[in-house]
Amino acid sequence: MNRIVLAIVIGLLSASAFAVTFVPLNGDISVTTSSNRRSAAVTVSNNGSVTAQFCMSFPQALDRPISISGRGQVIYLPQPIEGLPPGVKISGPEPVAQTLTVVSEKGAVLAFVAKGVKPIAKDAKVIVITNLIRQDWSGPNKTRRVPDLEACFSAGG
Repeated sequence: MNRIVLAIVIGLLSASAFAVTFVPLNGDISVTTSSNRRSAAVTVSNNGSVTAQFCMSFPQALDRPISISGRGQVIYLPQPIEGLPPGVKISGPEPVAQTLTVVSEKGAVLAFVAKGVKPIAKDAKVIVITNLIRQDWSGPNKTRRVPDLEACFSAGG
């Protein structure tokens, strides 16, 4: 019996060591759709510098474009890379789980999720996506590498 309990405890500790948690990013948030409304960019800035940019695509063109700008929070879920220990910085776009929530201080809550994925906010307006990537990364001298919106739109879809 003790061996079974020990095996369960070890299994839980091993799983929690590799657990990934949602990451909140606060700052000036902008959400912009492409001209054909088939993709969008979500950007987080602080003190005039982009700290994160997410690119996504939709299964079909949205009925209306999205244009949000103001203070808020973006919540996303990093996706571990097999064989890479958690916390290691990579030089390139970061894989993320297919869920991203935008919470605007003005009250709008948008949940961009893949089909079948539950949003983390119950009161969010759900928008189905087909692809989501974090398209920025650390460059030399601690600078952020951020594509322009057109590159983001094409990367998202």
